[in-house]
Amino acid sequence: MMSIRPTTQSEATRLKNRLTRCLPSARFEMETLCRLAGIEVSREVPTAAVECKRRPRLLINPDFVEKYCMRDEHLFLLVMHELWHVLLAHTRMHPRMTPVQNIAFDAVINAGLMAQFYQPEYRGFFDEINPVDQFPHCLLRPPVGWPEAPVYPDGMPDGTKEMLMRLYPKRLGRFASPRLPMYEDVLALLLKHSDKIPSKNAPMLLGGYEGETIHDPLIKEIMNEVTQNWSYVPGTNRSGGGINRRNKFQPSETSEDVRRAFATVLQRTLSKRHGRDERIAKQPMSVIGGNGVIPNPRGDRMIHARKALGAPETLWAQPITIRSRMPERPSRAFVYLDVSGSMNNILAQCLYLLRPYLGRKQAELYQFSTVVNRLVYAEIKEGQIAGTGGTDINCVFNHLFDVSPRVDRVLIFTDGMVGTPRADLVNRMAQYGARLYVVLPNNGKLDPVMGQMAWSVVTLPALSR
Repeated sequence: MMSIRPTTQSEATRLKNRLTRCLPSARFEMETLCRLAGIEVSREVPTAAVECKRRPRLLINPDFVEKYCMRDEHLFLLVMHELWHVLLAHTRMHPRMTPVQNIAFDAVINAGLMAQFYQPEYRGFFDEINPVDQFPHCLLRPPVGWPEAPVYPDGMPDGTKEMLMRLYPKRLGRFASPRLPMYEDVLALLLKHSDKIPSKNAPMLLGGYEGETIHDPLIKEIMNEVTQNWSYVPGTNRSGGGINRRNKFQPSETSEDVRRAFATVLQRTLSKRHGRDERIAKQPMSVIGGNGVIPNPRGDRMIHARKALGAPETLWAQPITIRSRMPERPSRAFVYLDVSGSMNNILAQCLYLLRPYLGRKQAELYQFSTVVNRLVYAEIKEGQIAGTGGTDINCVFNHLFDVSPRVDRVLIFTDGMVGTPRADLVNRMAQYGARLYVVLPNNGKLDPVMGQMAWSVVTLPALSR
C-alpha cells in the first residue's frame, strides 16, 4: 500500500497565501466564501475536493498544484471548478455518480469557466491535464488555437466535433459568453459512444464530491451575497441571489384542452393567502334597518338600557341584509415552476398557462432549479426566468417550510426530472400536512417517492397549439 506523504505547515501556508492572492485578482469577492468553506491542504485527494458532510471543506493537493498550477490564475480555475460543482448541486442530481456523468459535468463547467476567463493568463490549465487528440479527453479542454482560431480535431466519434464547436466556439469580434450546451446534451453524446471511453488512460477529472449540497441557512445566505456578481456556467447573464442563468422564453399559446386541464387542477389548489393584495367587492352584510315588534335579543343592544330606564319594550331593532363593498382577501394558488434545463422545450408554454392567473393575482409563483426565486407578473410577461440549470426538488420543500403563514396546498409544475427527495424532508412534509399537487407534461415521468407524496398527479395533453 502506497504511503501518503503528510503535508507540512509551510506547504499549507504557502498554498493558502497563493489562494488568497489569486482570488481577488479575478475580480470576484471570494475570500469570505473560501473562509466559510474551510480550505485545507491534503494529499489524501488526487487533485482537489469539496466535502459537505459537516462544515464545508475545500481540500487541495499541493503536489497537483505544484505540477499544474504554476500561475495563480490556474489555481483560481481549480478552486472555481470545485465550488461550482457544489453551488450548482451536481452532488445531488444523482444518487451515485458514474464516470460518464462526472465527465459531462466537468466538460460543461470547464467550458463555462473558459468562456468567462478567456484571457491569455488563464489559458493552458485545462490544456495541460488532458490531451486534445483523444475522446472524451478533448471535451474537457479548449481546442488548439482557441478562441481566435480554434482547430477542431477530426477523426473523433460522430458528433464530437459539433459538440466542441458548441463548447468552445470561435471568437468573433468582441467576445461574448456563448450559449453552451446543457449537461444533458454532453451526457447524451458520451452515452452514445460509451464503448469508446477508455478504461485505462481515462480523462483526468478535477476533484471529488462527498456528502450533500450545503444547506446550512447562514452559509447559503452568505454564499448568495458573495456570488451576486457571478455568471452562470453556460454563459448567460444572471441577476438575483445565487448563481443563476437568465433566459427569455416568450410565452407561447397552448391548446384549449391543455388550458382547461390546467385550470381544473389550479382551482383545486386555491387557498386563502394573507397579504396586501386585496380587492373591494360587494358582499352580503347584516345591518339594523329599523324597529319592529319581532323580538331580537341578540341584535338589539339597546334593550337592556330601555328596561333600566322603564321605556317601552314592545319595539325591537330589526336586522336586514344589504350588499356592501367590503375588503376581500382573494384565494390564491401557491405554485412552484421547474425552470431547470430539462424544461427548456416547454417553458414558453408553461409561462403562457400561468400568466393570466398571476396577472389576476390568483397565483403566487416561484421558480425553482437548485434554488427558489419569486417570479412576478412583469417577469413572466417578458418571459424572463432565472435558475441555475440544475435540479433539486429538496430546495422546494426547504423553501415551503419557511413560508409564513403556513401553506395548505401546493402546486408543482415540472417534467418530473427533479431527483428524489431526501428522507428527512419526506417525513417532515408528512408532518407538515400540505396537499401536494403535481402537474406534468404529456411526456413527464415522476420519481416514485414524489408520486407517493403527491395528493394528485395530473398529466397535461401535448403542450402545442
